[in-house]
Amino acid sequence: MSQPSQYQVAVDLGSSVVTTVVGSTDDYGRLHVHGVGRAPSNGIDRGQVTNVTRAAASIRQSLDQAEASSGRAITEVGLCVTGPHFKSQNNRGAFELRSTEEPITWDDMRRAEELAKSVTIDPGTELVHAIPRYFIVDLERRCDDPRGQHGRRLDVETHIVTGKMSANDDAASCVKMAGVQVKLIAAKPVVGAVRAVHDDDRRLGALVLGLDAGTTSINAFEDGAISHTSVIGMGTLDIAHDLAIGLGCRVDHALELMREYGRAHPLLVPRGAEPIQLRDFADGVQQVTLTQMTEYIFPRLNEIITLVLKQVEEHQLQYAASCGIVLTGVGATLQGVEQVISRSFRAPARIGSVGPLSGLSDQLSGPEAIAAVGMLEWLVQGAAQSAAADGQSRRNESAKPSLIGSLAAAVSSIARVFSPHA
Repeated sequence: MSQPSQYQVAVDLGSSVVTTVVGSTDDYGRLHVHGVGRAPSNGIDRGQVTNVTRAAASIRQSLDQAEASSGRAITEVGLCVTGPHFKSQNNRGAFELRSTEEPITWDDMRRAEELAKSVTIDPGTELVHAIPRYFIVDLERRCDDPRGQHGRRLDVETHIVTGKMSANDDAASCVKMAGVQVKLIAAKPVVGAVRAVHDDDRRLGALVLGLDAGTTSINAFEDGAISHTSVIGMGTLDIAHDLAIGLGCRVDHALELMREYGRAHPLLVPRGAEPIQLRDFADGVQQVTLTQMTEYIFPRLNEIITLVLKQVEEHQLQYAASCGIVLTGVGATLQGVEQVISRSFRAPARIGSVGPLSGLSDQLSGPEAIAAVGMLEWLVQGAAQSAAADGQSRRNESAKPSLIGSLAAAVSSIARVFSPHA
């Protein structure tokens, strides 16, 4: 059996919770979780840093818990962040191959990908991801791995994700203030969506909605790969704020109430439901009904859904949405939310899963943990891809791709981190 890979550390800089996950792959190729740390997210609003000192303290608290549970000192991390500043586009790179007599190589693929990254971006933004969607040989043969084939021209369709440079730099600075280095930054919507979908979702089409605390992300999968990434600056914290104002309680109490009792629609409240005890703003006790709660929850949820539907129409994502909706993030824990989403989009909807894990898997079982697990998967696969690429560069490639090379190409087709923050 293969040996476990070197452990990696992922940090999810959320608007309500900072999550740190330490992990590697086990002998069976599953992600193995060695340690988990969680801390309330202070100094962060809608995915962006508003107070560097408070944000760094939250990150340090999360890192301390992860170090204690894993028994490992953390020196560098991969960081996933979100925010309305993330945008995407698809671009194609192409070049003429050296000779039809020589098979396509790994270097040819890399050259096509580099050309696909040559896009015009707005001032103050940077490329965060360049994800190969598929390759085309001679404008007719589409494939995930063209190595070993022969042709005159190689094209690659690539999903480009850009983000605001200052926002990403602020996030990286907070991590450095917490005492560790940032090896790379990834877009939370991308790593979460890639982890949440199945092979059938990629092939047939799907829309992934990340119902996070401060934002709602939208990712589309079509033709076997990711095709769209965008973020709306509204999330479940907005629902909690409405609930807190309506019921006269603190926001943290409203969040607890939502997680334990909340319903996504008034019709989902069971008949004869007992009143709920609630601590009010003055720390007194009052009784509220599920119907009262839902009257404050549904309008804001419906507003978020309306904004998403507008994005779907604007970016022509109707096909992906019609195939099915996958829900991630803390908002996916709201009871009945998948039914409301399904009715609104007139398409099947399901709650996303973190997928197979070993180790401390019970601490990362809900849909709100998908992004952190996705970031860990991204790091582990990236390390494997780099090792495979190094191995390939030390030997001549044969016309028939090797098994390890095929694995590396598969990882490459899923996702590639482009923007390091050392």
